[in-house]
Formats: sequence, C-alpha cells, structure tokens
Amino acid sequence: MRVLVNGLLSLDSGKTTFSLSLLRLFDQVGLKFFPLKPIAGHNAWYSFNTLIRSEELGVLAGNDALKYFDETKYDIRQINPFAVLFVPIDLEKVNYNVSLYNMIMEYGFPYLIRISNCNDAADNYLVNNNASAYISKSILKFIENLASKFNAKPSDRMREIIDMSPQLVENCISETFRKYENVIIESYNDSASPTYYSSNVDYVFIVAPAKAFLVKGEEFKKAISLFSIPPWNIRVSTLMKYLRVEKSYEIDVGERIAKEEIIDTLFKS
Repeated sequence: MRVLVNGLLSLDSGKTTFSLSLLRLFDQVGLKFFPLKPIAGHNAWYSFNTLIRSEELGVLAGNDALKYFDETKYDIRQINPFAVLFVPIDLEKVNYNVSLYNMIMEYGFPYLIRISNCNDAADNYLVNNNASAYISKSILKFIENLASKFNAKPSDRMREIIDMSPQLVENCISETFRKYENVIIESYNDSASPTYYSSNVDYVFIVAPAKAFLVKGEEFKKAISLFSIPPWNIRVSTLMKYLRVEKSYEIDVGERIAKEEIIDTLFKS
C-alpha cells in the first residue's frame, strides 16, 4: 500500500507528526511502512541541531528525515534523497535593503544541497559559491566545515537545481516503490504531491490542524489531472474543491496522533 500525506497549510499542517503516528499505528498491527520524504529543506539557524546530527551521521539531513530515521533506522539517504540546507542572510551585507532581505528570506537562501543516488552509495553535494557575500561570519564558520566534510562542489545554480528536484528524485522514488510494498510519502509545504511518481498512491491524507481528510488515490489522480501544471506546483488548498473526501478524522490537541479507526478504513474497505 502507498499512502501520500500532504498539508492544507504551507507551514505547520502537521504532516510529519501525523505520518510518524501512521507508522506507529501500522506497526502495532504488524505492518511495516517505509517513510519517504523525497524533497526536504531545513534552516541552519532554526535547526542548528541538524548540523550536529548531519556531521555525526555523515550525511546532510533535516529535521523531518532525522525523525523518520530515528523512528525506523532505514537508510536516511533513501528516506530523503534530496536535502537542502538554507541559511539566513546578513542584512548589513545587502546594504540594509529590507525589501531585498525579506524577498531572499521568504524564498530561502540555499547554502548546501545533497542529491543521493538510491541505487548506490553515491551522494553529490553542492555548495553555494556566493555564500560569503550574503552570510554572516558567525554562521559561515559552522556550515563551511560541513560543506568541506562532504566535499561539496561550488555551484552558482542552487535555485535552478532546487527547481529541478522533483525530476532528480524520481529514480529514487521508483526504486523505493520497487523495494518496499508499503510506503508513506510526505509532501513538502502545501504541494499536492512532491513529484509525478509520488501521485501513484492508494490513499491520500490531507492534514490540517485538528483534522486529517482521507481521499482515495484514484480520486486524487483524477483531480490533479485537471491541471496543466506539475503536482508540486498545485496547492492543496486549490485542489480541495475538486476532491471527494472519503472520511475525516479528528486529531486530538496535544497528541496529534492517527486514530485506530484509520486501520479499519484502509484495510477493510
């Protein structure tokens, strides 16, 4: 079974927490699911612990991938084949241009990218060769060490490569689907699906604060086929009016866990 989890909101929908609770729920009834977060980004300033963990594990990894790894111990490179480390820029280095600062901060300033090949042990790392012109020294000294450890190659195409990420990870997703019968895929932000291949699922959970909405995979695929743009560019909020919700589930405040009735719905329908 393949399950896609996406979020109604661009931030803080609760996708990762809900997906982790699904993993635990399925495990209670003897079903092992592989957690797949194809594309993920995290910020060095807000998630400094990820830099320490990445150095310990020998692979760049963000919060969500680390949570799935800690829960399952599956290969973190296959859990998250495309990882981006963002950093805040220095307002002083853009001549106190607050408009430019806000624009860059909104889209994120990528410093380090990992692209993993799930068929072998190869990782490609790229580092932003314009970093020193925008980043404060206090941050740069930590992240330069990480880039050096991973033998990252300088690049001035970071944003372009991020835009290509859905295509770059498709082989990894195909390999994961081939290797594991049961997979939970987490999208990013409020994208309907992180890649084309990730849309090929049996069920979709749309997660929002206090609620999770179940949609059948065929229903989901029909809805995204109405759009001429890739599924990662379709906002879940836009897609909702074209979907028929099969069932909704309450998520308890404070717990944010999947309900046992989900098992009944998925495996007795």
